Amino acid sequence: MKKLKTEWLQLLILALPFCAAALLWDRLPARVPIHWNIHGNVDGYASKTFGALFVPVLNVAIALIWLVCLIDPKVKGQEPGNKARSFRAFRMVRLIVSSFLCAVALAILGISVGLSLDMSRIICVGLAVMLIVLGNLMGKLRPNYFVGVRTPWTLESTEVWAKTHRLAGKLMVIAGFVLLVACLKFQPAIYVWIYVPLILAIVVVPIVYSFRLYKKQQPI
Repeated sequence: MKKLKTEWLQLLILALPFCAAALLWDRLPARVPIHWNIHGNVDGYASKTFGALFVPVLNVAIALIWLVCLIDPKVKGQEPGNKARSFRAFRMVRLIVSSFLCAVALAILGISVGLSLDMSRIICVGLAVMLIVLGNLMGKLRPNYFVGVRTPWTLESTEVWAKTHRLAGKLMVIAGFVLLVACLKFQPAIYVWIYVPLILAIVVVPIVYSFRLYKKQQPI
């Protein structure tokens, strides 16, 4: 019961696309759109079963993979307060990723039954919001092997971990707001070229920063 109280929202998010698919099943076409090009036009279809259920099933699989965080030796070795904070951060990260995939799955179903939805913009806005939320969580992550900027240098030094994740969090929040504005202001063919360099920046900069910070700590 205790687990159910803490995981009810996660379970609801995972179940929602399956419930929607069941309710709309008779209205779904034989071929369901599953891919959109940079102009926002459908350029890929799949069977009803695959198109309606692939993303929900993927969402469940990813949520289950997160359970490996429970056996992370770096987390298990932390003092109780830090361990509890780490698990709360893990649950929040899992929740926002599941929410994004849930929104994508529901949008696919909506478009399939004739709703006028802009999938490219939904994905773009979803990614932007996810970056903003995850960026705010980065500083709460404690050293672990599964979530965060896991370089040899952050895993070696708690100070490098903390400073790198503060920087990564700020970059993710900034990138999220830039992407959100781009999604609302520009057409897909334009903002797709904006979020690619943004994603590269928030991946590469923290890695380089963690290396340089670690080298500064080493005795000459």
